Amino acid sequence: MKGLKYIAIIVGLVSLAAAIVSRLTMKPIAIAPGGGLSAEVLLNFTNTCFLIAITFILLEQLKAKK
Repeated sequence: MKGLKYIAIIVGLVSLAAAIVSRLTMKPIAIAPGGGLSAEVLLNFTNTCFLIAITFILLEQLKAKK
């Protein structure tokens, strides 16, 4: 669980940085040919990653209490 928590946080931070760059340049980040991800999509993904990390943190705390 600790590993998943750290992975979710790191992926969230990378996604947040990409969203900031996308917002400042006003261009979508090209992930695959033919399209890109806008800043809004990247921020939604960032929120999801951080919520997953929060869930794992709370699960760890719950297991520690038992």
